[in-house]
Amino acid sequence: MRAQELKQAGEVDEIIERDYAKVWLRKKERLLLGCPPAHGHVVAWVGGTLHLPYAPAREPVKVTTAPGRWPTPARLPDEDWTDDPSLAYRVEAAAPTAVAVRIADHLAFSAGAARLTWTDRRLALVYPTKFVAEPDTKDFFVTAEEFPADVVARLDAVTPGRSFPPEPGIRFTFADGSTLTQRDLVAPMKVRRALSRR
Repeated sequence: MRAQELKQAGEVDEIIERDYAKVWLRKKERLLLGCPPAHGHVVAWVGGTLHLPYAPAREPVKVTTAPGRWPTPARLPDEDWTDDPSLAYRVEAAAPTAVAVRIADHLAFSAGAARLTWTDRRLALVYPTKFVAEPDTKDFFVTAEEFPADVVARLDAVTPGRSFPPEPGIRFTFADGSTLTQRDLVAPMKVRRALSRR
């Protein structure tokens, strides 16, 4: 089963790389990391308060996707969040204005439609246009929000939790100190590749 999941994750990665190169990247822009959409809740610690699941205070973009129908997350020890398959992301931030929380707004609100994408020029929340209610483009993707590329202070492949086999993830640490971790079976390969492209 794990081998099949790894194979599928690799295939999805190839599709993302190809599609962004064909229809989303700007001229001479270089893709560092294209995260696939992850289907699940966000668990967030904001200003020391737990939000499980995280519910955004703003509606970052109008989407046509139905609300996520994932099970209610279990209250596990924080370090074991990956043991709950209904959780796809973990955020930690000092304030609701932090970069990780602004990104979490998209990830929690869009029911798995938003994709976090990092290039040598920007960090962006990208949606397939078909999932955006009032797109301002006929392009294949809509860029809903973006930040300068250097807002990413560090990128790591991590294995949070105590499960075996471990559930790998990609952790973004932002310049304001906030962090966002996304589950990703091929995180070590993607992080190595992203850092080699910088």
